[in-house]
Amino acid sequence: MKRVLKTLVIIGVIISLSGCLYGQCFDGPCAFERAKMIEGIKPYGAHWIKEGMTRESRRVDLIVCGSPNGEEIEFSRDQIIREKNPSEPNSAAAYLRLRDKVGACMQSKGYTPVGDLQFLGGCDARCLYP
Repeated sequence: MKRVLKTLVIIGVIISLSGCLYGQCFDGPCAFERAKMIEGIKPYGAHWIKEGMTRESRRVDLIVCGSPNGEEIEFSRDQIIREKNPSEPNSAAAYLRLRDKVGACMQSKGYTPVGDLQFLGGCDARCLYP
Protein backbone atom coordinates (compact mmCIF):
# COMPACT_ATOMS: atom_id res chain seq x y z
CA MET A 1 0.00 0.00 0.00
CA LYS A 2 2.84 2.38 0.84
CA ARG A 3 4.44 1.70 -2.52
CA VAL A 4 1.21 2.52 -4.39
CA LEU A 5 0.73 5.70 -2.38
CA LYS A 6 4.35 6.74 -2.98
CA THR A 7 3.94 6.10 -6.73
CA LEU A 8 0.74 8.15 -6.85
CA VAL A 9 2.42 11.05 -5.04
CA ILE A 10 5.37 10.96 -7.45
CA ILE A 11 3.01 10.88 -10.46
CA GLY A 12 1.04 13.78 -8.99
CA VAL A 13 4.18 15.85 -8.49
CA ILE A 14 5.37 15.14 -12.03
CA ILE A 15 2.01 16.10 -13.51
CA SER A 16 1.78 19.32 -11.51
CA LEU A 17 5.34 20.35 -12.42
CA SER A 18 4.94 19.53 -16.07
CA GLY A 19 2.20 22.15 -16.28
CA CYS A 20 4.90 24.82 -15.99
CA LEU A 21 6.33 23.73 -19.31
CA TYR A 22 3.12 24.92 -20.90
CA GLY A 23 3.01 28.21 -18.99
CA GLN A 24 0.47 27.32 -16.31
CA CYS A 25 0.91 26.33 -12.69
CA PHE A 26 -1.73 25.93 -10.05
CA ASP A 27 -1.01 29.42 -8.69
CA GLY A 28 -1.00 31.20 -12.09
CA PRO A 29 1.61 31.75 -14.81
CA CYS A 30 5.02 30.14 -14.39
CA ALA A 31 8.43 31.76 -14.70
CA PHE A 32 8.59 31.72 -18.50
CA GLU A 33 5.12 33.20 -18.79
CA ARG A 34 5.82 35.77 -16.05
CA ALA A 35 8.95 36.92 -17.87
CA LYS A 36 6.94 37.39 -21.06
CA MET A 37 4.28 39.35 -19.15
CA ILE A 38 6.89 41.61 -17.53
CA GLU A 39 8.45 42.37 -20.92
CA GLY A 40 5.00 43.47 -22.11
CA ILE A 41 4.62 46.07 -19.35
CA LYS A 42 5.04 49.59 -20.67
CA PRO A 43 4.64 52.89 -18.77
CA TYR A 44 1.16 54.39 -18.50
CA GLY A 45 1.90 57.13 -21.01
CA ALA A 46 3.04 54.67 -23.67
CA HIS A 47 -0.50 53.27 -23.82
CA TRP A 48 -1.90 56.44 -25.39
CA ILE A 49 -1.85 56.67 -29.19
CA LYS A 50 -3.25 58.89 -31.92
CA GLU A 51 -2.77 59.30 -35.63
CA GLY A 52 0.41 61.16 -36.53
CA MET A 53 1.86 61.29 -33.03
CA THR A 54 5.49 60.78 -32.19
CA ARG A 55 6.88 59.61 -28.89
CA GLU A 56 8.06 63.16 -28.18
CA SER A 57 4.72 64.81 -29.07
CA ARG A 58 2.91 62.32 -26.80
CA ARG A 59 5.41 63.06 -24.02
CA VAL A 60 4.75 66.80 -24.33
CA ASP A 61 0.98 66.21 -24.27
CA LEU A 62 1.32 64.02 -21.18
CA ILE A 63 3.25 66.77 -19.39
CA VAL A 64 0.63 69.35 -20.41
CA CYS A 65 -2.05 66.98 -19.10
CA GLY A 66 -0.41 66.84 -15.67
CA SER A 67 2.11 64.01 -15.79
CA PRO A 68 5.33 65.71 -14.63
CA ASN A 69 7.54 62.84 -15.84
CA GLY A 70 5.90 62.29 -19.21
CA GLU A 71 5.27 58.61 -19.84
CA GLU A 72 6.00 57.56 -16.26
CA ILE A 73 2.97 58.56 -14.19
CA GLU A 74 4.43 59.71 -10.89
CA PHE A 75 2.94 62.58 -8.94
CA SER A 76 4.64 64.68 -6.30
CA ARG A 77 3.71 64.19 -2.67
CA ASP A 78 2.18 67.69 -2.69
CA GLN A 79 -0.06 66.86 -5.67
CA ILE A 80 -1.29 63.72 -3.96
CA ILE A 81 -1.89 65.50 -0.63
CA ARG A 82 -3.92 68.23 -2.39
CA GLU A 83 -6.01 65.56 -4.17
CA LYS A 84 -6.56 63.35 -1.12
CA ASN A 85 -9.88 63.51 0.69
CA PRO A 86 -9.66 63.64 4.51
CA SER A 87 -11.86 60.54 4.82
CA GLU A 88 -9.51 58.38 2.74
CA PRO A 89 -7.22 56.05 4.74
CA ASN A 90 -4.30 56.33 2.30
CA SER A 91 -3.28 58.12 -0.89
CA ALA A 92 -4.18 55.35 -3.38
CA ALA A 93 -7.52 56.85 -4.41
CA ALA A 94 -5.95 60.31 -4.81
CA TYR A 95 -3.24 58.86 -7.07
CA LEU A 96 -5.88 57.09 -9.19
CA ARG A 97 -7.93 60.30 -9.52
CA LEU A 98 -4.84 62.20 -10.67
CA ARG A 99 -4.02 59.43 -13.17
CA ASP A 100 -7.61 59.44 -14.44
CA LYS A 101 -7.43 63.22 -14.93
CA VAL A 102 -4.33 62.73 -17.11
CA GLY A 103 -6.22 60.07 -19.08
CA ALA A 104 -9.27 62.31 -19.58
CA CYS A 105 -7.01 65.11 -20.80
CA MET A 106 -5.26 62.76 -23.23
CA GLN A 107 -8.63 61.65 -24.60
CA SER A 108 -9.65 65.28 -25.05
CA LYS A 109 -6.51 65.71 -27.18
CA GLY A 110 -7.60 62.86 -29.47
CA TYR A 111 -5.60 60.00 -27.96
CA THR A 112 -7.05 56.55 -27.41
CA PRO A 113 -5.72 53.98 -24.94
CA VAL A 114 -4.13 50.72 -26.10
CA GLY A 115 -4.03 47.66 -23.87
CA ASP A 116 -4.67 47.52 -20.17
CA LEU A 117 -4.20 50.85 -18.39
CA GLN A 118 -4.68 49.30 -14.95
CA PHE A 119 -1.96 46.65 -15.20
CA LEU A 120 -0.01 48.30 -18.05
CA GLY A 121 0.01 45.28 -20.33
CA GLY A 122 -1.10 44.77 -23.90
CA CYS A 123 0.94 47.47 -25.61
CA ASP A 124 1.78 46.77 -29.24
CA ALA A 125 3.98 48.43 -31.87
CA ARG A 126 1.69 51.50 -31.90
CA CYS A 127 2.83 52.36 -28.38
CA LEU A 128 6.18 53.63 -29.69
CA TYR A 129 8.13 52.58 -26.65
CA PRO A 130 10.97 52.85 -25.94
